[in-house]
Amino acid sequence: MPTLRPLADGLWCVDHREFSVGGLQIGTRTTVIRLSDGTLVVHSPGPLSPANFDEIRAIGLVSHVIAPNRMHNLYYASACAAFPDASHLAVPGFSPKQPGARLDGILTETLPASLAGDLEAIPLLGAAKLNELLLFHPSTATLLAVDVAFNIRNATGFLHFAMWLNGANDRFCMTRLGKSQYLDDHAASAKSVDRACDAWPIERVVVAHGEVLETGGRLALRDAYAFGRVAKSYSASQM
Repeated sequence: MPTLRPLADGLWCVDHREFSVGGLQIGTRTTVIRLSDGTLVVHSPGPLSPANFDEIRAIGLVSHVIAPNRMHNLYYASACAAFPDASHLAVPGFSPKQPGARLDGILTETLPASLAGDLEAIPLLGAAKLNELLLFHPSTATLLAVDVAFNIRNATGFLHFAMWLNGANDRFCMTRLGKSQYLDDHAASAKSVDRACDAWPIERVVVAHGEVLETGGRLALRDAYAFGRVAKSYSASQM
């Protein structure tokens, strides 16, 4: 059973390794952040069990449940139900899959005051299907991401083959399928990533699918979106 594990002081995650999409066991991840007031943020909730909810309650009071991405909507309502007194926030266009989810506000680059002292935000442009909001946790130099990149390591069987087709075996990258299905403007997405890398001293990157990247996050992100800078240069050369 997945359990809450520490990543840094005031930062935890639950690795849902059994989670599958289209028959591919790519996993997903819930992240928990402690704010300076001692309360907790549940970021991009996955298939948390009752035991997981109890683990989270044991380390503090949950003040926010947030959905920073339109695609990760399967388990949001369950987390909201588990923490009914929290503020439930989601990015524009988010629609929970489960019934009964309550939305208290829209999550944008201008974060609410209750979050702004501990987190910073930059939207991933050129990705309307995701509408992802990148969040940075300065006290741990951690970028809290979802689908901005994959980091699948040591895959076997059909997953290995699928990641090979996607140019994503043992690499921190956006998959080929992700580039075609999630990103509608590669240059705009690369510009957003560059903006985040210029603004924030990113070391760790937490993604939903694959391993947490513990070091070298800023360089890895720039490399992962090199294709978008090529797109920008090509476009400019045709004008």
